[in-house]
Amino acid sequence: MKDFVRVVAMISALGAMWLALGDVVAYTDAQIKERYVFADRCEHVEDSRNHVRRAWTMAEDDTNRFARVLRELAVEDTNRTERVIRSLRFYRTPQSLPFLYSYSTNALYGADALRAIFAIEGVTSNSVAAAQGYLALTNDVVLVHRGGATVCADLVRCAKVDGVDATCRSNALDIVNYFAMTSNKNYYWLDSLLMKDDPTYRFSKRRLAVLRSADLPSLYSYQVNYVTNAINELVAYPEANLPD
Repeated sequence: MKDFVRVVAMISALGAMWLALGDVVAYTDAQIKERYVFADRCEHVEDSRNHVRRAWTMAEDDTNRFARVLRELAVEDTNRTERVIRSLRFYRTPQSLPFLYSYSTNALYGADALRAIFAIEGVTSNSVAAAQGYLALTNDVVLVHRGGATVCADLVRCAKVDGVDATCRSNALDIVNYFAMTSNKNYYWLDSLLMKDDPTYRFSKRRLAVLRSADLPSLYSYQVNYVTNAINELVAYPEANLPD
């Protein structure tokens, strides 16, 4: 009887050891990519997130490895490029910077690439130059839709962080102001973001100048109404008392 108990105990111990080993299986990069891709097929957001978390676990919780695998996937499967670039903003690995800079002036992916760059290294001479290159594009994604506005808002917020070089901060704000006055075609969205990220912007001569630069005949009626009402609010402040 004692021998039987001893055998059962040994079997149980071996079973537990096998299960423990099963939790530390060394997964290949291909298996991690497959799990990540599977997340896109899930109908529910939480299910998708769970599979992404599982993919990260399969990379042994190694953020650098996981980010590298995702960068490879973005090149191999362009259907995943946008999602990968967005996710790299959260993993914040410096090794991702060359990859992200390579997409920084891409009309489709540039805004997400720049937001990731700002998250990783902040506002630097390199990131400001990349943002300027993206904002100089003439694609509607940049000018009309939210790409340019999103980059401007992130640039303003990151430029105001403590420790940013004064010249870089000044250049970043100049680039945002230039885009707002000369290129932007989505005044409502950019105006809303700038007011959110810069408390001094709402009642300022800077904002009034940007709003007055709007080409009203080319805008949709809701944008015309928004710009007109905002100008009237600022002029009634009165205008002469507005800070710069």
